[in-house]
Amino acid sequence: MDIKNSINTDMRIDKYIILFIFSVIVSVSNAFSQNKTIYSEEIQTIKNLEKIYKPPTNPIVFVGSSSIRLWKNIEKKFDKYKVINKGLGGAQVKDIIHYADQLIFDYNPSQIVMYVGENDLKYPVFTADSIFQNTKKLITMIREKLPEVPIVYISIKPSPAGDLYKDKTIETNKLMKEYIENETNMTFVDIYNDMLTSNGGYRPELFASDKLHMKPEGYRIWYKALKPFLKF
Repeated sequence: MDIKNSINTDMRIDKYIILFIFSVIVSVSNAFSQNKTIYSEEIQTIKNLEKIYKPPTNPIVFVGSSSIRLWKNIEKKFDKYKVINKGLGGAQVKDIIHYADQLIFDYNPSQIVMYVGENDLKYPVFTADSIFQNTKKLITMIREKLPEVPIVYISIKPSPAGDLYKDKTIETNKLMKEYIENETNMTFVDIYNDMLTSNGGYRPELFASDKLHMKPEGYRIWYKALKPFLKF
């Protein structure tokens, strides 16, 4: 009886594990599908507006997630450059890949500044290596179509809200830096350490109430770090 009960218990545990894994896969899949629908509508709205307000020719395209999307008045901040903001709030690397034509290639950019990977951190299915590989896939796609266009990659930022993923963030940044340093016409801009205190702590004054998105003080650090690498 003990052996039989043990077997039945193990089977129940296995069933619960399978159900849990399945539920995680379904929830992640649903989130991905929902994002694609949301982004499709958002991008269509942008394209409709651009029929009225023409974007500059051969601009510097800033592309990525909400840290790009929420950079207010970015065109005015970099007023000596032709800059356009193509950030998507909540976007993962795969979303930028999926909409690369609409976000990047349609503009025939003179330079690309990207901030991607932060939203991937919270999903257990994504390791530092898989985020790196997906980002490398995006960069390879860009290189195939725009082999001479300079690319600036902004490291994933530290934030109090992202403390749980701190190790994954550091490892992803390390992998990206090592990769980019061996590539031509690409720049790795490390904003991670600049956004920490001298003893490696977080700086709450740089962040909004959600402890994730930045206040103007945070963007000033980004501006200072990026400006030397932008092309006219």
